[in-house]
Amino acid sequence: MNNIKKRNRLRCFLKSSLVQFFKENYVINTLKKNLVIIAIFNCVWLGAQHGYKSPYRVGLKLGYSLHTLTGDLTKSHPGGNLLGGFWFQLKMNKKWTAQTELLLLDKGIGVQTGKKSPHHVNLHYFEIPVLFQYHRKKTYFEFGPGLGYMINYREHLYGNQTPDLVNNYPFMRSELSFNFGIGCALNEKWAIGLRLSHSLLPVRSAVPLVSKASYNRLLALSVTRQLKKKKASDLQE
Repeated sequence: MNNIKKRNRLRCFLKSSLVQFFKENYVINTLKKNLVIIAIFNCVWLGAQHGYKSPYRVGLKLGYSLHTLTGDLTKSHPGGNLLGGFWFQLKMNKKWTAQTELLLLDKGIGVQTGKKSPHHVNLHYFEIPVLFQYHRKKTYFEFGPGLGYMINYREHLYGNQTPDLVNNYPFMRSELSFNFGIGCALNEKWAIGLRLSHSLLPVRSAVPLVSKASYNRLLALSVTRQLKKKKASDLQE
């Protein structure tokens, strides 16, 4: 009788483990496919537009972001970090442009000033947003997906580094997010923008007593500087 119970328990354990394995791999594979599809679409579309000699602009971006991880069960606080990178923009018509960027930024949970935060997570990303922008006079609205790759991370729980926690419940290296923002052109070369970004898939599975499934959320205020001189025929209306 005891042997039968042990076999049944082993079968249940193996079954649940296999189900969990396939679920996790399905999410990872789906994310990778989405990243590849969007990256290919971005390269082909931008290349085609450039081949037709569409007006384009390039420039620099510098900003400051507030970020957090949703689902955290500890008393966490938003983090704040600088971000920076490059952008490349193609004009589609009088009202629409497409823009892709290469950004270096941080996400995660911050440290409360002057106090020890129970949970601190710092995630460093290379991110490539693919944005469509609608222009109305000097104001523009933008939306589109973002492709992120985590290059480094650090986590502290109750003031102590937690490599075991990161090993047992790792963060996803790849991230698929969605961006929505609004901005204003200050003059022909300078613009200011506000953008909200949120993960579409969890960047980490649930950690018992620490967090539910975690998603990155980021709000960034940035300033852009155009490097390519704007031609008279390339003005937005």
